[in-house]
Amino acid sequence: MEEQKHYKMFKKGKNWCYMAIATVAIAFGVSTTSVANADTIDATTTPVASQQVEVSDQTATNDQSEVNSNQELQQNTTNNENQDTAPVAVKPQTTNSLNGWQQQDGSTYYYNNGQKATGVQDINGSQYYFNDQGQQQKDYFLNQDNHTYYFQADGTRLNDGFYNNWGHTYYFQADGSRLDNGFYNNWGHTYYFQADGSRLDNGFYNNWGHTYYFQADGSRLDNGFYNNWGHTYYFGNDGARLDNSVYSNWGHQYYFGNDGALVQNSDVTVSGKKYHADNEGILTEKNNVDTKVDRALSQRGVPYVWGGNTPAGFDCSGLVQWAYGLGSNYRTTYQQATLGTHQRDVMNAPKGSLLFFGSDSAPYHVAISLGNGTYVHAPEPGDVVKIGYSRYFKPSFFITL
Repeated sequence: MEEQKHYKMFKKGKNWCYMAIATVAIAFGVSTTSVANADTIDATTTPVASQQVEVSDQTATNDQSEVNSNQELQQNTTNNENQDTAPVAVKPQTTNSLNGWQQQDGSTYYYNNGQKATGVQDINGSQYYFNDQGQQQKDYFLNQDNHTYYFQADGTRLNDGFYNNWGHTYYFQADGSRLDNGFYNNWGHTYYFQADGSRLDNGFYNNWGHTYYFQADGSRLDNGFYNNWGHTYYFGNDGARLDNSVYSNWGHQYYFGNDGALVQNSDVTVSGKKYHADNEGILTEKNNVDTKVDRALSQRGVPYVWGGNTPAGFDCSGLVQWAYGLGSNYRTTYQQATLGTHQRDVMNAPKGSLLFFGSDSAPYHVAISLGNGTYVHAPEPGDVVKIGYSRYFKPSFFITL
């Protein structure tokens, strides 16, 4: 800048010098011309006139140079001033991009490089849900891909945990999805969550041809009794209710009917045998005459074998022992005659009574009464088990077991 000022001063001084020289030259020319006479012709006057012209030309040149110089100076000054005052462009300062959690207008957002997160996001090992506007959702149920998810009051997704509301309990699995129509096993118990996700409490579940009961705490009743509606029910080790089956415990047998209820104060037939169930449901086998008679009748046509007491062959007392399930102490006719009081009205002997032939102390034959004067027996060697008639071969007495 200082050099530019010096240059300007130099240029101005130079121009002033030119102007001074031109002025002196003009004055000298005027002085010379005024001395010569108008009508005098002098050879030297021509050069003088010529010199004057030349001086005038030089003066004009100098004037033009001065004008040019002034214009150049003005141009330089303008350029320099423009250089001094021209504004410099300033690069705008960039703002830092938003990242992480942000609170805006009462809502919570999460930014990644200035962009709002949306949808389910995994942040530091926890899952959060942001709607399409980027707002975090809390205490919120999300239905997605045929599953239901719950985001808790702090916004984190509930994983492997229980949720209680509306009087029900719900379970959300390790991936956050609600367990619907499925079983959950823990703490040595089994729980069932229904189609709407609610746990089945104090209710029955039917599947696979069986009935199951889930208690008030939701746990399945395994190997236990359930009392309701004036009945008792038993659920086995697998939780299935025992239906149409015998249950043995405490030295007794119990029977649970078609509806699963314990049979009490009534008779029941199990595997062809009749039992009586008392007030506690304890079974006692009844004297099942029909069953015993039917067993004997089923052996018709089996040959008589002396000493035989199996379906391979029977004698008369052997058939009675097998059909009635008598022990070895009642193998012979004499022994069997001691099982009851001897009665004489043999033509009216009831079904299932034993008919004896011979004396009271030494009977020689025995048969099983069918009622109405008929019986089934193993008559003698060479014959087979068959039906006989009292009017043709009349017994001496009978006993009722």
